[in-house]
Amino acid sequence: MSRTELVAVDEAQPMRGSDPPQRPRSRIDDEFTAFYRAEHDGQVRRAALLVGSDEVANDIVHDVLVEVLRRWDTISHHGSYLNRGVLNGCLDRVRNDKVVAVAHRRLAAGETSSTDDVLYDVIARLPFNHRAAVVMRFYERMTEQEIAEALGCKPGSVGPWIHRALTTMRKELS
Repeated sequence: MSRTELVAVDEAQPMRGSDPPQRPRSRIDDEFTAFYRAEHDGQVRRAALLVGSDEVANDIVHDVLVEVLRRWDTISHHGSYLNRGVLNGCLDRVRNDKVVAVAHRRLAAGETSSTDDVLYDVIARLPFNHRAAVVMRFYERMTEQEIAEALGCKPGSVGPWIHRALTTMRKELS
């Protein structure tokens, strides 16, 4: 090889110990980063209220955000897709009854150490639709119409779910 060829090969390969060349940030990277910053914390808090665990909530939100990024260009309403995905992830988790079983054992063992733990335990015992309606109404400040759309139900179902949930919560917290 000539000296010119060696220099060209050497310049094409990064030096050992140096960082690999960075790819330029794309439009999707920038848009998703802004979307992530705007949505992540609120989605985790909402999911935590639904499943009763910050760790589980982080896992659910992370999985849905990965899916949102993967499908970024094919999704027309990123926020709605994220909301529904997190809600479905929470529902799947609750259906497995693992979170509810842990909450019942903790409450029976007297391990409630904070107001959040007590609230999580009370919320965890609500039927899922009641729990989701209460969290969306009072934490997300969504209207009954928006809640109905998110849950895929009739708007007339949301009010009674919230009423029953609040009645149950009042009884258990008093």
